[in-house]
Amino acid sequence: MEIVPLSDAVGVEIKGVDLREPLDSNTLEQIEDAFNEHAIILLRDQDISLGQQKEFAQHFGELGSRNRPGKKPNELDEYGEHVMLVTNVREKGKPIGSLPDGEMTFHADTAYFEFPSKATMLYAMELTSWGGNTLFSNCYTAAEELPEDLKRRLDGKKAMQVYEYGTTLKMKEKYDRDNFPHYAHPVFRKHPESGRSALFVSELMTEEIVGLPKEESDEILEALFEHQKKPEFVYEHPWKVGDLVLWDNRCTIHARTDFPRDERRMLRRLTIQDTKPVVEGAVPYKQAAAE
Repeated sequence: MEIVPLSDAVGVEIKGVDLREPLDSNTLEQIEDAFNEHAIILLRDQDISLGQQKEFAQHFGELGSRNRPGKKPNELDEYGEHVMLVTNVREKGKPIGSLPDGEMTFHADTAYFEFPSKATMLYAMELTSWGGNTLFSNCYTAAEELPEDLKRRLDGKKAMQVYEYGTTLKMKEKYDRDNFPHYAHPVFRKHPESGRSALFVSELMTEEIVGLPKEESDEILEALFEHQKKPEFVYEHPWKVGDLVLWDNRCTIHARTDFPRDERRMLRRLTIQDTKPVVEGAVPYKQAAAE
């Protein structure tokens, strides 16, 4: 097994692993260590069934449910509660999966729940001739590189996460929280494995900094969202069929670029449920990091 960086920003590729074969405990430990250290792992050229994907995912924790509030179990498709098809394929004019078309703004999966997803695993089965890349932003580095005065201003603050299901671009300035899932989490989130603090906000889902005047909250959030997009924090992944990517939702956010609507695209998604509460992280002052 070989582990090589994907970029200077975040992530590694793991070579020499075939997920159709049983993995020994030492290999699994190395893969998990790479995930905890680098936040994103990529395994290319995988030809795996749903069962094999689930088996690998379960090494990282309990599979997450996509049975959102108000959706009855019998309304789920043939894949059941754990699997989401991210696809633009339609039958009788209706999408057979979720998030079918177009670009998607930066976000962390299910940040609007009390226990957001620990990780997301996406497996590429069909792809368009161009586009549909996933951008990942390193929220550790984004937190550490904030201006010191802004870090102090955000110390101890929480950010309200709100989401309208199916939305890929933020279309409203404020959502009716009686009708949409929402939860306030610390702006600086402590990672339970690394102990590092990550900037836990995103353009798609973060609506306000709790306790700040609206004008100040809006101004700070706009600055944070632009900060997270800086090229030095971002890895852009151009998908290939057979790619399997696992990313850590606790310390990264991700977005999607546009792609042709008249070409088939299908990826199979699983999430890993987090059982640990979101914990406030220490402000990542540079002098503290240097010590």
